[in-house]
Amino acid sequence: MYKPHTIEQFKVQQFLEHTFAIDHFLVSPLSRTALMLEDKNGERIAFSFSDNEVREIPIPPAADLEKVKAFIRQFHALDPKPHLRTFEEITRWWLDHPNPLTYQQALGLSDELYHRFLSHPMIDDEDAWRMASSGLVSEDGYRDIQLWYFNGNSFTCWLGPLGVDGTGNLYALTFNYGTPRARELRFYLLDDYYRDMNHIL
Repeated sequence: MYKPHTIEQFKVQQFLEHTFAIDHFLVSPLSRTALMLEDKNGERIAFSFSDNEVREIPIPPAADLEKVKAFIRQFHALDPKPHLRTFEEITRWWLDHPNPLTYQQALGLSDELYHRFLSHPMIDDEDAWRMASSGLVSEDGYRDIQLWYFNGNSFTCWLGPLGVDGTGNLYALTFNYGTPRARELRFYLLDDYYRDMNHIL
């Protein structure tokens, strides 16, 4: 779930909490001074803090694809490159450096994972271990594990599919990947295929 990172965002957040039933919306940043609300139907509204008050603003259009590609080429050419491993590090860099990326583009998340990221708290190492070691993980649980993995843990762990068998889609989460202390946890994904193969209504 997104938390304000600037005074301006905090002021907008306060306004939103007093004006809307905010639990029914996704809240995401547009800039250092603006936040956007999105409802379950995809309708959006944005607000910015300036001149000591919160105002509704037009939702800015996404940047031209060529501008995004040009920025990414420039970013990859940076020397030294910034170390952006966690979502928090990416967020702070995105807010502090002019760029054409949307917040979702900066995080590099699919729509499904981005919505999960904005609507649920992140799990920690113990949660990821417990869920994967249970042997059967729900689709929402797997999204939580994916977000945990992409949040800086892909450097020490490995997460991915192992294939499909007569029981379901099999995945593995390996802690301390590539070291003598590696520990692999295998689990099935509780999806429609698993339900069909195991006769679960």
